[in-house]
Amino acid sequence: MSTSLSVTTRLSIQGGRRKWARVILGSSIVSVLVVIGVIASLAMGAVDIPIREVLDVITGSGTKVNRQIIIEARLPRAIAAVMVGCNLAVSGTLLQAVTRNPLADPGLIGVTAGAALAATIVLAVLPGYALLLPVFAFVGAMIAAVVVYTVSWRPGAGSSPMRMILAGVAVNAILGAVIGLLMVAFADRIPAMMFWTSGSFNGRGWGHVEMIWPYTVGGLLMALWLRSRLAVMELGDDSAVTMGVPVEMTRLLAFAAAALLAGSAASVAGLVGFIGLVVPHLIRLLLGGNYGLIPVAAIAGGALLLWSDLVARLALAPAEMPVGVVTGLIGGPYFIYLLYRARWLR
Repeated sequence: MSTSLSVTTRLSIQGGRRKWARVILGSSIVSVLVVIGVIASLAMGAVDIPIREVLDVITGSGTKVNRQIIIEARLPRAIAAVMVGCNLAVSGTLLQAVTRNPLADPGLIGVTAGAALAATIVLAVLPGYALLLPVFAFVGAMIAAVVVYTVSWRPGAGSSPMRMILAGVAVNAILGAVIGLLMVAFADRIPAMMFWTSGSFNGRGWGHVEMIWPYTVGGLLMALWLRSRLAVMELGDDSAVTMGVPVEMTRLLAFAAAALLAGSAASVAGLVGFIGLVVPHLIRLLLGGNYGLIPVAAIAGGALLLWSDLVARLALAPAEMPVGVVTGLIGGPYFIYLLYRARWLR
């Protein structure tokens, strides 16, 4: 009996070590991808700058022109892309945990639709306030999130994953219809609306970085604090309650953190799809484990969106396509694969 227990213990320890080895390796790989992506983003664009001159600027020297291009334009854009990718990936991870739906992403809870509607109203009705568009978008995202949670909540029963999904679908449909109506009514302003609703980092500067970083840090810290509870909730609400997890409070906090992260991301970059869907799946597929892998997902989300933005800038140069087009080309086929896989696993 003791021999059997010791063998089981050794196997458990070895399994834990292998898991953490995979996590460390995965974190290292995606971190390297972020570093390489940042350097490539600083060097490549309408005006290519040699890597040596990029390093000169980073170390405090370099020409005035290169410093202006890199420090004032390309560096804040790269940092914003990493932060937005981090926010969307962690938001998707939290939502997949809260709803217990592997196909959940920030668009599911109406946050992105709320941001899109607010931005569309500003561009169509209040063009003089275009500089405040990120603020309006964030407020719209938060209002939509509150509406979804309120609709999904029932007295005495709280919220449920299924009601959250249905409420999110309903809110998305309503807000999408209003956006379509505004685009028809203000057809002369469609180009500006379409570019924002497709996602873009064009023109993003240090002001956008300063606006998003508190939400990135705060949302990530909240997600890290909740990850052990979310892992227990995978077993079901009844089992989680038995193990002392406050299910309704955990669900509310995770939902709030996801909305905060997705709303701040939408306020800076517009609507960028599929990052919150693809990244959590890839991390679980490659590294195994559960929602405890939030830090790896955060870094991977930043890496994926950073490289997507680089492709968006260079693919049709000197023109620039919305980054949402690139993420759609990546995430759309992957979403179809997930649906196909789920069909055969029934």
